[in-house]
Amino acid sequence: MASRELTLRVPASCRPGLDHAKERAFSESVEEYIDGIFRLQQEVDLVSTGEIATYMMVSAGSATSMIKKMAEMGLVRHEPYQGIRLTEFGNKVAQQLMRSHRLLERFLVDELGLPWDDVHELACKLEHYLSEDVIDRIDAKLGHPTTCPHGNPVDAMAEDSSIRLEAAPAGRLRVVRISDERASFLRRLDQLGLRPGVEFEAIGATAIDNLIHLRVNDEPHTVGHEVSRHLWVTSV
Repeated sequence: MASRELTLRVPASCRPGLDHAKERAFSESVEEYIDGIFRLQQEVDLVSTGEIATYMMVSAGSATSMIKKMAEMGLVRHEPYQGIRLTEFGNKVAQQLMRSHRLLERFLVDELGLPWDDVHELACKLEHYLSEDVIDRIDAKLGHPTTCPHGNPVDAMAEDSSIRLEAAPAGRLRVVRISDERASFLRRLDQLGLRPGVEFEAIGATAIDNLIHLRVNDEPHTVGHEVSRHLWVTSV
């Protein structure tokens, strides 16, 4: 009896056993490290292996191995006592990833109606699998937005005059962006009424524990270090 020939056909990319299943310049893991180092560079002057390991939630040994691999790819530069920095090439890749991520967040919120506090992780997954052409189409569909739902610029290198709340003077302020996109953190800001574009008043801060007293929509609130560090504002 002759064996039956399977006639089912699927795109090669849908079969993970093939070498060409994912035709991208870098693996998802490498791209996640690029994204992580880029974000850390915006927080600290010198990014250490330990900080990368903590951010990526891996062992120091795993982080060291990946950094060495990325250096061989020309993505990072690691010099003793000067920390780890993305190269010009690495920064370019990071900016592309950031653009994809923030446009995806905007699409998920504006077009699909997902809550703003629940799209970061999904966008983190999708950004590795959509081509630049698809991202360009999403950008056009959305009317070329300049920020994600959390106020962060789609163009990661765009000039930004906002400062952290902890460094802002007392008085009328406007929320510009939020640099901590954890769902629990965003929900806390929702409870406080602090979203991008909202105006509020900073009344003052305590000298010992750096608590900041606010008035949002005529309601008094007191926030601590986490909020004051990751809430970026401008004076009104």
